Amino acid sequence: MRRTSIERKRLFRDFRRLVISFGWFFVAEVVILALLALIMPRLSFAPLSAGLVVRGLIAAFVIAAANFAILPVLLWLRAPLIVFTVGATTLIVNVLLLVLTADLLLDADLDLAPADMLPSALFLSLANAFANGLIALDDDYTYLRFVIQTVRGADGYVDRPKVPGRRGMVLLEIDGLSYERMRTAVERGWMPAVRDLLKAGHCLMRFDCGLPSQTSSSQAGIMYGDNEDIPAFRWYDKRRSRMRVSNNPDDAHFINVRHSNGRGLLRQGASINNLINGDAARSLLTLSTIARNSKLQTERALDVLASFWFNPYTFGRTLTLCAVDLCIEVYQALRQRVRNIRPRLDHRFPSPYTGLRVITNVLLRDLAVYAAMQEIIRGAPVIYMSFIGYDEVAHHAGPDTPDAMNTLKGFDRHIRHVQQTIRYFAPFDYDLVILSDHGQSSGATFRQRYGKTLRKLIDDLTRAEVHVGEEKPSEAGHSFVQALVAELNAASQQLKSQEGRRIRRAAMRATARTLEGVEKRRQQPAIQGGEDIVVCASGNLAHIYFNSIGAHRVALRAIEAEHPGLVDALVQHEGIGFVIVANDDGHVLVLGKRGARDLSIGAVTGEDPLAPFADGDLDRRAEQLLRLAQFESSGDLIVNSALYPDGSVAAFEELIGSHGGLGGQQTHAFILHPCIERTDGNHINNSVDVYTLLEAWKRRSAAN
Repeated sequence: MRRTSIERKRLFRDFRRLVISFGWFFVAEVVILALLALIMPRLSFAPLSAGLVVRGLIAAFVIAAANFAILPVLLWLRAPLIVFTVGATTLIVNVLLLVLTADLLLDADLDLAPADMLPSALFLSLANAFANGLIALDDDYTYLRFVIQTVRGADGYVDRPKVPGRRGMVLLEIDGLSYERMRTAVERGWMPAVRDLLKAGHCLMRFDCGLPSQTSSSQAGIMYGDNEDIPAFRWYDKRRSRMRVSNNPDDAHFINVRHSNGRGLLRQGASINNLINGDAARSLLTLSTIARNSKLQTERALDVLASFWFNPYTFGRTLTLCAVDLCIEVYQALRQRVRNIRPRLDHRFPSPYTGLRVITNVLLRDLAVYAAMQEIIRGAPVIYMSFIGYDEVAHHAGPDTPDAMNTLKGFDRHIRHVQQTIRYFAPFDYDLVILSDHGQSSGATFRQRYGKTLRKLIDDLTRAEVHVGEEKPSEAGHSFVQALVAELNAASQQLKSQEGRRIRRAAMRATARTLEGVEKRRQQPAIQGGEDIVVCASGNLAHIYFNSIGAHRVALRAIEAEHPGLVDALVQHEGIGFVIVANDDGHVLVLGKRGARDLSIGAVTGEDPLAPFADGDLDRRAEQLLRLAQFESSGDLIVNSALYPDGSVAAFEELIGSHGGLGGQQTHAFILHPCIERTDGNHINNSVDVYTLLEAWKRRSAAN
């Protein structure tokens, strides 16, 4: 009886949703027809009257109903749902509708042959598609139906019984979202799907991601239980005399190979939109494997890309969302300027970031979720997917701004889609885990506060003949655009020159060229300046390498001998919180303005420079910094920005929201899990501990 009541409520809710959607579509149709009447050549109407208005509304209703029904009818007929099937059907239907409604309903004098009406019918079809896309953005049922329909043998996946005694895990990472901001998003109603998970028994746990607080080290720790010698997002490899940048595919592969041990978290599973692949059997948009995927991997990627690109609903919906997000970015950037909101980046719009935001926040998000849902339906044992849109927007606008927080609403809708896929279409049950790799801290940049970059400051403090260089920072999102371009190019090469596939290949290549155009408009990363001293900035943490002194780790006395007063000048600078350096005895020292700490033995002289950064656990911070300083690839000097009274930091890159070092919420990550066991996140001092925790949960779930 209870089940019948629930079914009735669901049917009523679906019917109400359908009526409301059609109502809005009808209103849009009236506007579209009015525009068409103004631009359509050689079309004359009878004099305006009440009867003509009524007949016009009837015509709009007929055209709206026909266009509204095209996709459901094609679904019912099991027609192949590709852009060209639906597009041709829509075009033919709209030509007929224009002829019939103009002649029978509107008494219009139409001096056109049906073939000559193609431009008008094309306008009507495109306008209807856009209107339908806008109205259906929150239509979860239709979205799910189209995703399921693209999986081969879709009917076999619907309402099938779950395999007993088997359980998988889906991990959805929200890049850069701190524990506190996750709580804020839930409390303010921006993430209703997450709120419902918490009400249903999920637990939200904070953990410390450790140092450096950035993606490559965090994902290596989470996926392999090992993030040794990843000192920052970018660093200088003294042994090989080359720059390492985590979002460079070759360097991501270097990190992945170095830490892979065959026991990765994602073994036999799938990695989607990540830096690291965790020993996954299948990878899509994963930087560490993008250039090295096997032919089988490429064919599997082709299956996902082709079904997404040529599904008229999923890709059309994404294009509509891209257009909406572009308008939102223009509005938000202009609002910052008009209201003089500070801190802000003055080059936010127009700039290559505008296109990057749309691609990372919408296109990559929708494609990644689409791929994850297909992996669930096909029964991958573990799936790890990252949403990078929040992190990208927060870097440019600030992590607490509406600009960044509103991106969570779109991802929350997709969390609901993943839940529904697990519930109705998965071959067995999955534990849904949502987590972040790190948080973000905000504040005006070092250059904005003091008029010069850290590199320029060091350049001013050293002799004229010493050449100071730095790697020109680039947003992580650009590399994922490059990954998508690479996937599209590889997939288009796999498509054989059969007649039915030529259009797909051409469309994929055209999309890849468009994305490549976005990439070419930005400055490519490279070391600027000389290499006597190299500054590698990652958020508000920087590694400084004195290559002119030696290819080994350089101690404090040698630095002072070569560059007298440099270290003390850095320590005393208002924008620098502390400097880490080794002494001749091998002890690691943290130097502050009014004191120092010997990390090797725990001795403190004067005021402890780590006290402002303790975050409730000074010993933990000291251990994390000692571990970081002992990495072979760490800089001769490690510099962390000041932590200001308002809780802000000063990034050494031109980013309003930053992470990589200490201060603020950048180390405050979270895990939202189904309370498999009561777990206290306070014991987690590094993302490597998360690997141990997740592996234990996997074993426990399998045993149950």
